[in-house]
Amino acid sequence: MNRYESEYRSWLNKHIAQSTGERLRRLKERHGFGEKLLLEQAWWPVVQSLDDLHPEYEFVDPDGNYYFMDYAYLRLPKPTCLESDSFSSHARDADRGTFSRGLDRQNEIVLAGWNILRFSIDKLKDNPQACQKHIRRMLQIWYGEDESNAHELSLYQREIIRLATRSANPITVTMVCRCLGKKKTFVRHQLIGLVEKGIIEPASGDLRVSSYRLSK
Repeated sequence: MNRYESEYRSWLNKHIAQSTGERLRRLKERHGFGEKLLLEQAWWPVVQSLDDLHPEYEFVDPDGNYYFMDYAYLRLPKPTCLESDSFSSHARDADRGTFSRGLDRQNEIVLAGWNILRFSIDKLKDNPQACQKHIRRMLQIWYGEDESNAHELSLYQREIIRLATRSANPITVTMVCRCLGKKKTFVRHQLIGLVEKGIIEPASGDLRVSSYRLSK
């Protein structure tokens, strides 16, 4: 079993264990080919992590209508809805009512402050590189991740950037220690490296910096 399969099974089992009701049923019965294809062909080759990604995410609109997203990527400043769409289920076999409800669903998600990315199953199968490009652009434009720096960063530095992007407040050395499971000396070295690359900047402290934020 490769790393992706191992992490995918562990991640999916965790969400199944945490779910009840309709979400649990959907995870067991409807989370299938198209949803997994999105991860295998587009998401994993770029991100190499399933952190902050939630399958069959329940969304309720102001009128009490329940919808489920294939995936919700829950990060600041705005969450993103990610979906894999087959032609048969979203176009050819849709009646007028189903088509209208699909548009209402997307409008409600957008009006609630979400981003949305949708991928066709055909595109995921036939041109995964184009789908990966959209994921990269999503990370750059919506979450401030600079791909040009990615190859120069250590695994620990990339995790620090993810932590800083998710956090509404400046990150502290203690927060990073908990995130990485490393001691303060190691963490400070990684933080200084990110400061030197211009990716993060001190948020407080003069002689000894106590917190950091993403560079403006």
